[in-house]
Amino acid sequence: MSALILGATGNVGPHVVSALVGAGEAPRVMVRDVQRARDQLGEHLDIVGGDMSDAGALHAAAEGIDTVFLLSPHAFAMADAQLRVIRELRRSGARIVKLSGTSSAITPDGPHACRQHWEVERVLQESGQPFVILRPNSFLQVLVERLMLPGLKAGGTLMNPLGDAGISLIDARDVGAVAARVIASHEWDGLTLSLTGPRAVTYAEIADLVAARTGMPVDVVDVAPGQVRASLIARGTEEWEADHFAEMYELFRAGESEFVTDTVERVLGRPPRTIESFLDEVLEPAEVIA
Repeated sequence: MSALILGATGNVGPHVVSALVGAGEAPRVMVRDVQRARDQLGEHLDIVGGDMSDAGALHAAAEGIDTVFLLSPHAFAMADAQLRVIRELRRSGARIVKLSGTSSAITPDGPHACRQHWEVERVLQESGQPFVILRPNSFLQVLVERLMLPGLKAGGTLMNPLGDAGISLIDARDVGAVAARVIASHEWDGLTLSLTGPRAVTYAEIADLVAARTGMPVDVVDVAPGQVRASLIARGTEEWEADHFAEMYELFRAGESEFVTDTVERVLGRPPRTIESFLDEVLEPAEVIA
């Protein structure tokens, strides 16, 4: 099995690469910054420099490749970048394994990035090209580690835009492991796989879990998704992205991402990582939150 990994230096890509290497595979990685990729992924990996929007560079990188893992940065024009890759590789016979978004939001009128995922998925499904689509729910590394914990450490308060609704957060490492297994096998060709954590958790539950591990009380303050948008704008987030997050929180608040699937366990033969184990890793027992 030969694989080309696009988007290898983000939240999920490094875990895809490490899982493939751990399974004895030798993936090729295409990146714009080769040295950064070597520093992050290892010196002995097959790394080629180039931009996926450059047709010549893409075809050269995909030569002799069976499967392309398609992941591009979260951006306003994400769909344009991914559709160019699909069009360029359509006659190559390469299978596309696309990382998409949470299933409940992949609709033609969903949040901005999810509308783009919907468009790319539709083109891929109708292209006649071999494919697998992976739809992970929100990542623990993003929603908890990047968005929740910094605010907690700064002020001891957890802003809750979801009310009493839960969300089945997934560890990016599990997503990477599933992607690697799918890349290395044709068992799941033509399927769309929804990936979640083992259970849905509320913000109040997360606050309790953090408090139990730090010994510090955590105040949960209910806010509207629109307030989150305003906060993001104040922190310098672009308007389209702030709108996207506000729309996502509206969906989460309605319980649209409380669903749980057994896909991770079916593919990997083990259950997905829990939020408890994740917090045990990222929080020190005596860490002061406020």
